[in-house]
Amino acid sequence: MHKERGKMPVSSNRNRVSPYPLRSCRNKKQKEVEASSSPVELESVSEWEDVRCVICMEPPHNAVLLQCSSFSKGCRAYMCDTSARHSNCFKQYRRSNSSSRCSGKTLHCPYCRGEVQGTMKSTCARRFMNARPRCCTVDKCDFSGTYAQLKNHLKTEHPGFTPPKLDPWEQHMWEQLEREAEYIEMLNARQRWDAEQRLLATSLHQLPYRHPMIDLNFDALVHNLFLGASMESRASTDNYPAHIPRLEFHAPMYPRWTP
Repeated sequence: MHKERGKMPVSSNRNRVSPYPLRSCRNKKQKEVEASSSPVELESVSEWEDVRCVICMEPPHNAVLLQCSSFSKGCRAYMCDTSARHSNCFKQYRRSNSSSRCSGKTLHCPYCRGEVQGTMKSTCARRFMNARPRCCTVDKCDFSGTYAQLKNHLKTEHPGFTPPKLDPWEQHMWEQLEREAEYIEMLNARQRWDAEQRLLATSLHQLPYRHPMIDLNFDALVHNLFLGASMESRASTDNYPAHIPRLEFHAPMYPRWTP
């Protein structure tokens, strides 16, 4: 009895049918549309020339952009996302925020102190910033070059270089400076709020003509400006308490007329 010949296996070289286009098959128009959808790609080169890493204050290599809560308002915080042999700013930033007691698990933008929701990588911005020279990370080394030149320099001139560990005293001083900066921001916000309340309180004494049915209740005292009543308060004008005025509407009592 002859053996039946089985079916030939389907060749693996046959093109697969997929509803999604491959990345290598995308045309030039699709790539331009994807690039133009990013707000970072729309920025001019002149804006990238002044960009500095918020940690090392040098042109960021292999940069990442923090997407903070003020990103739509124009906040742009770039950081170096290089390895440990280079500046390694972004990893140190995440490590310092995770070890901080007051910050918790959320990252905060060094510029606006808003919550960081993610990071963005721009190919054009990275290509431009990687071409900018910066100094070598090794102490007492005067070499400066682009990102590619720095990598070759570290391999040839400093093959066994390991970055020094962070001094605990310097880390403590850095955290103290951050807390002082946050405290100063809170004081400035409080002073601005007090100034607005004082301006509001002084403007209440200069109200224009109003209807006698509307009484202004401020600090639990009803003031009738139309009748010229004396305005009494628990504090003087210079030390006026910060309260928000409340408007009260009183309906007039008219006698009912019956025919």
